[in-house]
Amino acid sequence: MTKEKLYKLLYDIWKKSSRAYFSGIGVIICNNPDSLPITSLRNIDPIQNDSTLELLSRISNKNSEYHDGFHILDEAGNVTYTAQYFSPPIIENISFDSSRLVGGRFVAALYGSCIDEIKLTGIVGERGRLSIFEAGKEVYYEELQ
Repeated sequence: MTKEKLYKLLYDIWKKSSRAYFSGIGVIICNNPDSLPITSLRNIDPIQNDSTLELLSRISNKNSEYHDGFHILDEAGNVTYTAQYFSPPIIENISFDSSRLVGGRFVAALYGSCIDEIKLTGIVGERGRLSIFEAGKEVYYEELQ
């Protein structure tokens, strides 16, 4: 998955979502997630009988039990894991503008993008702030309207 395709997916999820119930979303693009510092937040996975866009839009809702954590996609865009607690190591030589209102999902996505197996990470906050990270850098930022 390219940065542009990840942007389109995140934008489309945000666009499809009800603003009142949108929980934000965190996505990790990784073909080999077995060694990632993740653990499932739920005992079962959501039913996946629709597209990646439909599934992630449906569960990025405050009323969904799967809205929290990060969702793992392979490079083809298929969902491999949902609702994962993601705890990457702190990377000492990476900084971010702490005057900007960021949260734990932002920092986890930033640090996590340094993990070798991860191609990209992306988030959209509840208020529509979209960021994409690659190799420890925020490579895209937009306040969605």
